[in-house]
Amino acid sequence: MLLNSIKIENYRGLRDVYLPLSRFVCIVGENNSGKSSTLLALSLFITGSKINKTDYYDSKKSIRIEAELNIDESDLSKVKDEEKNKILEIIIDNKLTLVRRYEVDGSINLCYKKLMPLDERFDESKIAEILRGKKGNDIKIAMTNYLPQWKDSFEEVKTQMDARKIVYSIIEDMSSSQREEKDIKLPISESTIKTLLPDPYYIQAVKDISDDVKTKESATFGKIISLFHKEIEGSEPVKDIVESFGKITTLFNRPDIEESRPDERLKEVKEIEKLVSAYLKENFPNSSIEFYIPPIELKDLLSTAQIYVDDGTRGLIDSKGDGLKRAVTFSLLRSYVEMKGRPKLLNSLDNEESESKKEENPPQRHLFLFEEPELYLHPAAQKILFDTLSIISESNQVLVTTHSPIFFSSTSTNTFVKMKKVYESNTKPYSDSICIDLHNNTTKDLFQLICYENNCAAFFANKVVLVEGDSDVYFFNHVAKTLNNDWDFNRKNIPLIKINGKGSVQRYRKFFNSFEIDVHAILDLDILVGGFSKIGVSERTNSIHSQLINEVDDIAVDQNIDGSPNKDEIKALIEKYTWRQRYQRLKELCEMLSLGNIPSENEIREIKLLFEIEEKNTRKQILQSEDYKIISKDVLLSSLRDENIYVLSKGTVEDYYPPWVYGEDKPSKAINACALLPDRESVLKIFPLVNNHQNENQDDEGQKNEKTEFEVIFGKIFETTQPPINEPNISISGISTENQAPAYQPQLSSEASQPSVLEK
Repeated sequence: MLLNSIKIENYRGLRDVYLPLSRFVCIVGENNSGKSSTLLALSLFITGSKINKTDYYDSKKSIRIEAELNIDESDLSKVKDEEKNKILEIIIDNKLTLVRRYEVDGSINLCYKKLMPLDERFDESKIAEILRGKKGNDIKIAMTNYLPQWKDSFEEVKTQMDARKIVYSIIEDMSSSQREEKDIKLPISESTIKTLLPDPYYIQAVKDISDDVKTKESATFGKIISLFHKEIEGSEPVKDIVESFGKITTLFNRPDIEESRPDERLKEVKEIEKLVSAYLKENFPNSSIEFYIPPIELKDLLSTAQIYVDDGTRGLIDSKGDGLKRAVTFSLLRSYVEMKGRPKLLNSLDNEESESKKEENPPQRHLFLFEEPELYLHPAAQKILFDTLSIISESNQVLVTTHSPIFFSSTSTNTFVKMKKVYESNTKPYSDSICIDLHNNTTKDLFQLICYENNCAAFFANKVVLVEGDSDVYFFNHVAKTLNNDWDFNRKNIPLIKINGKGSVQRYRKFFNSFEIDVHAILDLDILVGGFSKIGVSERTNSIHSQLINEVDDIAVDQNIDGSPNKDEIKALIEKYTWRQRYQRLKELCEMLSLGNIPSENEIREIKLLFEIEEKNTRKQILQSEDYKIISKDVLLSSLRDENIYVLSKGTVEDYYPPWVYGEDKPSKAINACALLPDRESVLKIFPLVNNHQNENQDDEGQKNEKTEFEVIFGKIFETTQPPINEPNISISGISTENQAPAYQPQLSSEASQPSVLEK
């Protein structure tokens, strides 16, 4: 049995959330984003425990927790034969969709989802009311009067069962437009359905005794201990005790119809049952009563176990600190995994009998709901725990909520879910989920790349900024908050993400956008002369770029600008194997020319490719020079800013440092540069103004408002940000600090189909 998905409606902040599930699911998100509520909802789906009135997002609507289960033959083998056919009727393509409902009146029901007619006459309760107490011809008359359109179908009806079968066939013949999915009462008992469900093991992060839903710590430990029942019941002394459990069952319960054994119940049990039945018949003559005592199992006994810890003072684990509790949980899980991996000893059963027993009693799968497992564990211990949970997920299902990058894995974690809080006007905040299936190889590779580069912090943010190096991270952090106290990347939870070269920009943007993360990028000027096609911009911006390159090339020809590589560039080229190959090829082509052969177009292209660095150098010189007023450059930079890509007009971040900055390496040079820019005035003096060609620097009244380049860049990055992380909305003496502005969404220019500024 495997839970394929879960849909949660109206539970706490989970107004309407859908999560695909796999064997190992990792859920991340900021505090109060709905992670714990998701795990609790899964536990509630199975247990049906009571909840509080405050758990309803909308007090006028029911809470609905829908789960799709994958059912196989081994699952059905746990169900008694007389119930199996009823279950098969509600399973479609090995899938069973169950719904746990918490009604407004406080009732709790477990239903299944089925396509039912929009026509309310086909409601099962109404059909039952029509048929109640009727026999023979009365059934036919009742049904033809109730459903006159189908009166011919009921001509031969004699029993209520026949009438119901005809109703079902009418429903099956209806078109999709005549039916809708509804929650229907189960045809079997909830206890039978629960034999198909996994045992939930919910391990919360913080004990909350005021929450009735959360399992007590002691009971949680007892349930984990019960995992070891297979190891314990194999020992000889325990076997005798387990056999006695069966004897107790025969002393209290009647034999099943299929059993040939005599009724061996205790005389006292029979007498009590007989006496109660006699009194019952006085009011209900056709009724009888039977007592049934569920069989005792070793795991049920173990689930009541308590753990005492002596850390200088002997006491129950409940009374100990959270760190110690986590360590005990950690130790129990590791022990469980180790014992599962040991070869089983067969004492009295040979291999054939063992296999037969395995088929009769398939192993019960478990659902581990682990809230922030990394708490109180140092990184090495976190890694061991992650490996432990990965092994457990091979035969069970594991869901964890976490803030630790150690739990991000593209190999063990199959499904990655980000929870986030949504703030809208005129409605309560609610949680939303963004899910990524890591079975997709492309997504899996990107996930692995980004985690490897230590950029996992971005998964907890709503906005990130891609930069090219360590110097950029340090310098932009300093300059931003120096220009404006509110432009603090750390406090606003906007990570600066160092990427592996400009070629990764589009991949990073695509990946983070799939998590609905707003992505910005600050890039060096050389992106305009190499790799521009890899950053993924709009058609309009590409068109402006092409015009710019043509304009720059024309200037290069008119001014006869030399773009020959310097010695450092030549050294770097020589170290490239591809350049050596090109050089060798050039020698071959020169030899061909010396023999009087005319080169083909492809061969001419090969020769030009060797001197590509010269072309790039020429273009870069022109773009960086202040001697050439290139309108298309300003237009292009403005168009890129519309797409959240900010290209540094002067070149690289080093070109913005104050004069005479020194440093042994790039990071130390960036630190020294920041030391020379202690206040806003010193920063404004050295940064260039943005040329205004698209009115992006005009105020609300249309007046020209000149800003420096970095004021424009950071102003756009920090506009419409969510409230800072871990700073809740509060109201004091009627003064509200609530900020419910919607998250900024990047928009490509709507002018893609319009003439460019140059064309105008």
